[in-house]
Amino acid sequence: MKSIPSIDTADKYVGYLNRIAQTDPARRSALRRGLGRPVEDPMVRRAHAVVVPWLPVGSGRAVESAYYSVAALVASRPAERQEPNKPASPPGEEKTPERPTTSIGSTLGAAVREGKLNPDTVEARLHLLCRQDVTGLHRQLPGLVRHLTSKEITPDWGRLLVDLSRWGSRRDLVTKRWLQDYYRAAKPMTDNSESEVQ
Repeated sequence: MKSIPSIDTADKYVGYLNRIAQTDPARRSALRRGLGRPVEDPMVRRAHAVVVPWLPVGSGRAVESAYYSVAALVASRPAERQEPNKPASPPGEEKTPERPTTSIGSTLGAAVREGKLNPDTVEARLHLLCRQDVTGLHRQLPGLVRHLTSKEITPDWGRLLVDLSRWGSRRDLVTKRWLQDYYRAAKPMTDNSESEVQ
């Protein structure tokens, strides 16, 4: 589990990707070409120069796919939606306390609650995503993220990287959390929603 990034490392990686997307059109294009493709696909070859310096040594398939997919997803957003630069330094430097994070389930649930997304469609897509193996997950994810970004909803990229990295060894835990977070955010419990026991 050593290769699973901390949220701090994930955030630094995303800051680096945002900077690449804003300042280097050729590398941004190289990352976008990998969208929904496995790491060994020839279209991904030019992305190695951007991703490999951040990739933990000895990473398994899930971790490797997570780094490449998040890079492609961040690069595929329209340039005007790129997040501001964060200082990007390679992993392993100073530690900071972990920040609160938002899973893809929470993001989808909040969008449903706010009326930005259709609850039936989103719930079905989330369940489909949760049933996927590593390859299927990375093939399905771009469509879901594209749907979010079309509504100007930005996932928590750092948390997504951490969750995707865990997919190979702790998929059931990640999917449970995504689904629970979705239902909590989409339909928060209120005092009026509980019926009195007689």
